[in-house]
Amino acid sequence: MISLWLVPILFFPHLLTLLSFLLVISLNLAVVFRIEPIYGLFRLLIDNLEREKNLEKPGIQALYANLGIFVSFLLFGKLSLFGVLVLSVGDSLSTLIGKLFGKSEIFFNTSKSWEGSLAFFLGSFLVLSFITDLRTALMVSALCALLEAVDTKLDDNLLIPIFASLLVYLV
Repeated sequence: MISLWLVPILFFPHLLTLLSFLLVISLNLAVVFRIEPIYGLFRLLIDNLEREKNLEKPGIQALYANLGIFVSFLLFGKLSLFGVLVLSVGDSLSTLIGKLFGKSEIFFNTSKSWEGSLAFFLGSFLVLSFITDLRTALMVSALCALLEAVDTKLDDNLLIPIFASLLVYLV
């Protein structure tokens, strides 16, 4: 779902993209705070897709991701597509592979695995290598995989899109 942000970022006029972000974030806030009737419209998705740990605040991870991509878009414009790709591919793969095959805990964050972090890196590197040079793809993938593995106070869904886009901007 996060990769759908590529469409407005790449093809919509700037103002329409901003309005799209505001609409999605508003709906997302209505879900997090269980405001009816919006919350009811998304109940089926929440019941089937939300992680157990997030049921107290359903949609919170999506809100962090949408806010991270929004801030990235405000700061870096179309370069925010890098943040969208890293978050949608890398973060998703790290969760899937980490949960299914993660056996080797990372010494600085035992809630993460080396297998998940490697999946983050490889998935991000593969997708980024199609749209940028290999040096940039390698650097962004490695540093974002490290950021995802570190235990931070802020949610990685918020940080990763901003950080990935910033790195590309700086290169």
